[in-house]
Amino acid sequence: MLTIGMVPALFDEEGKKQMGDLVRDEAKKLGINETKEDLWNFFLEKSRDNLHIVLAMSPAGDQLRIRCRNFPGLVSSTNINWFFQWPDEALFSVAQQYLEEVADLE
Repeated sequence: MLTIGMVPALFDEEGKKQMGDLVRDEAKKLGINETKEDLWNFFLEKSRDNLHIVLAMSPAGDQLRIRCRNFPGLVSSTNINWFFQWPDEALFSVAQQYLEEVADLE
């Protein structure tokens, strides 16, 4: 899913036809042929461009290293963001700043 942007055999022929029908008007405006194969490829490209997957896991221990070795797409097709725990004072300060705009806090 991460490397090719689709799940093989997710749709049967009827499902592919329905997805092609959903994007037919947009494909026609872009000058794409209205063949079954061209509509399916347009649907896949559009889906792949708009697909975002959020996967969260702890980097502690060997599990992340093992998963990255077993699934190379985790490293080659993703952006990795490291998140660290915020101090309580920082969380309180940010929450207070945003909530002051919508409520009268005292």
